Amino acid sequence: MSGFKLVVISVVTILICLLAARGETSSQAGVAVSGSIVDESAGVIPGATVNLLGQNSATRSTTSKADGAFGFEGVAPGTYVLRAEIAGFETYQTTIVVGQEPVARLKITLRVRALETDVTVEADEPADAFSTSASNGATLRMDDDFRRALPIVANDFLGVVGNFFYPAAQGSQGNSVIVDGVEGDQIEVPSAAIGTVRLNRNPYSALYQHPGQARVEVSTKRGRRSRYDGAFEMSDRNSLFAARNAFATSTEDLNRRLLQPTFGGPLPGKKSSFYFTAQRFVHDESAVVNAETPTGTVVANVPTSHDHNSVFARIQAWPDALNTMTGTYGFSGHDYSNRDAGGFNLAERGVAAGRQKHTLTLSHRLLRASNWQNDFLFGFLDQEDHAGSAATAPAIDVNDAFSSGPSPSFTRANRRSFNLENTARYLGRAGHSLSFGGRLRTDHVDAFDASNFAGTYEFADLQAFAGRTPLFFRVNRGDPNAAFSVSAANGYVQDEIRVKSQLTLTFGLRYDWQSTTSDRNNFAPRFAFAFAPENHKKTIVRGGAGIFYDDLTRSAIEKSLLLDGAHLREIVISDPSFPNPFSSGADVSRLPSTVRVAPGIRSPYLSEASLGVERELDQRNRLTAEYSWFRGTHLFRSRNINAPLPGTDLRPDPGFLNINQIESSAFLHSQALTISWRGRPGRFFQPYAQYVFSKTTNNMSGTFSVPANNYDLRAETGPADDDARHRFNMIGVVALPRGFQTGLVLSVSSGLPYDITTGFDDNSDTVANDRPPGITRNTGRGTGTAQLDVRISKSFAVVRVQDGGQAQRRDTFDLIVDVFNAMNRTNFKAIVGDMSSPFFGRANVAAPARTVQFSARYTLRR
Repeated sequence: MSGFKLVVISVVTILICLLAARGETSSQAGVAVSGSIVDESAGVIPGATVNLLGQNSATRSTTSKADGAFGFEGVAPGTYVLRAEIAGFETYQTTIVVGQEPVARLKITLRVRALETDVTVEADEPADAFSTSASNGATLRMDDDFRRALPIVANDFLGVVGNFFYPAAQGSQGNSVIVDGVEGDQIEVPSAAIGTVRLNRNPYSALYQHPGQARVEVSTKRGRRSRYDGAFEMSDRNSLFAARNAFATSTEDLNRRLLQPTFGGPLPGKKSSFYFTAQRFVHDESAVVNAETPTGTVVANVPTSHDHNSVFARIQAWPDALNTMTGTYGFSGHDYSNRDAGGFNLAERGVAAGRQKHTLTLSHRLLRASNWQNDFLFGFLDQEDHAGSAATAPAIDVNDAFSSGPSPSFTRANRRSFNLENTARYLGRAGHSLSFGGRLRTDHVDAFDASNFAGTYEFADLQAFAGRTPLFFRVNRGDPNAAFSVSAANGYVQDEIRVKSQLTLTFGLRYDWQSTTSDRNNFAPRFAFAFAPENHKKTIVRGGAGIFYDDLTRSAIEKSLLLDGAHLREIVISDPSFPNPFSSGADVSRLPSTVRVAPGIRSPYLSEASLGVERELDQRNRLTAEYSWFRGTHLFRSRNINAPLPGTDLRPDPGFLNINQIESSAFLHSQALTISWRGRPGRFFQPYAQYVFSKTTNNMSGTFSVPANNYDLRAETGPADDDARHRFNMIGVVALPRGFQTGLVLSVSSGLPYDITTGFDDNSDTVANDRPPGITRNTGRGTGTAQLDVRISKSFAVVRVQDGGQAQRRDTFDLIVDVFNAMNRTNFKAIVGDMSSPFFGRANVAAPARTVQFSARYTLRR
């Protein structure tokens, strides 16, 4: 089906749903909910925003009048969350029950704000913490105020949240990022558009494909119907206050600038709102080259740049009390210069690269009767990527010593995705909740890959380079164009039952299908429970189990189509002449090497089970201890099924050199003890901390990695590449005297494993990843890392005079100083495990040293 037809069908479906909803809308008399807002001295507070959030009705909003009074008319019976907020005061929140009788007039007292809280309640999430589908003590939740108080490098919010992901729960494409219900792998919206963030909420939900430990849910902001909100933020970071990188001889050039305007509010008619934000990010810095060449050590700062422009816009409309319609548009553009330079790559290996992404979503929420909710979502994505250009000479790689010559990378790709989702939810009595839905997604990719058309020489070590004796010469020939489509569909049903006041059970079943795999029995059952052994429910035992299926990556499909022997042919020449690989005496076999997907390849799946105890220490502090088990089955790996037979030079298929087959034959075993603390000890400190003690074992290092011995995989079993046995992460906000505030991000981890190899091709499979006798995969272990980032901010109230001469604080001006890697600790990256390398047993790349950033932000409300 063409993309145009999908768009037409989606728009028609939304219109039909809207017309049907309007036809079924019925009015109910309801009762009034009213009250007044005062401060701690009993003085009235005008201009406060009051929201009434109901699980079965649209959110209603009003503003307190000059005498502090507010009111809602015609409120239907049900349970609601009442929330009042205004700048300079703590947010007030309570739950009220509306029946047939009038509600007693409320008196709300707001306290002067010492520290913003992280409480965020939405109408579609149960406020009952005992529910298995709600957030628990181990859930990381952040609202906009808490997030803005944290130091975030380059506004890369996923980099902070990613510290709390559990690596063993990740799929083949990495972590799962859900932005407004649309699944992806990046947060591309401007940071100002991020509203609420949740990590590890309901880890066994049948709604999602991946576990909660590797899933982050992001809700973007919307404009209010009661007022206009705006902000302008700018930040700057340069090398004046920066420390020198551990491997650089001088401080690298650094110039980072960010501009971010935001504005939103009601549209005419007060039945719709808009929100708009844009971000301009310019990052000019230097990559540190640290390599060993025949002429000696090369250490240099190579100028690089990264420009990122992004836009996000939302229009939301409420035609009536039962319907909500939303449209969003997002743009993200990246441009890089000298990307890939640094480390072993000399300056000439840097490439120009870029990405442009357009996203469009249309959604409709329909409320039927008092306990049915239906959500429909249409999403469209158009993405273009490019990297490198045609090389004019061969590249030179001396393994783990240096890489010179032009970069062999030359790729282009265009991807268009269509996404249709529909979910329905029924809210019954006594905490019963039933939800079901489905999703259809199709991706079409036009790929171009002319990489390595000029060829690459590979040398085992510096001595071989000096002697002009390469191990291999690799070159690609043929048609670099390929086009393909991938379709995926899923459906789910989930039932949450409150068996009794102290026990909740959730049963779920999910089905996943992908057009590129052969198995059609991917049913994934899910189960979770929450049990309170005590009547006061201060102690809750939580547990669950589930199966999570994964998809074959688009990159695997693309590579198998391009390097199929018909489009592209990879030619590998062993022991070639240098600098002319085709001169007399060289092995000039033209047998192609190919990549293929194994016939009958299956979808991998992850089995997970967990048991934990959550304890409420007091009203503001919760401690959670959880033990988890993970088992990955049929995971993706590559294996050269045409490698020379052991002890011979004979290959099973004489018509090919290498046949790297992507197959589902790998495994993963992991166990983890996680201790989480979320709370607010005292009035001035609000932390979330997590400690993880874990062990993860597998027998592969990614979809495209091949084993050292393709016929004996026993030596591949070892620690996973991301097996850090100990990890501690903490984020927090500290209120200081005189209105200052400090945000902290602390990340500490034990060392990661690394593979030890000889650096030579002893078994003639044309891959120099052979290991010494008796050494298994990832035997080495690197050093630990620790980093502390600090933000110090001061907020100034801007007093505006209202009509009648009354002063009211509505606008704010913030001055911010961020210090990244405040302790200036040297954190080494990957350790070199090549025994033939002059860097064996040590790193040649380190994480950035200390840098300082200055920011200012003005926020207005009208």
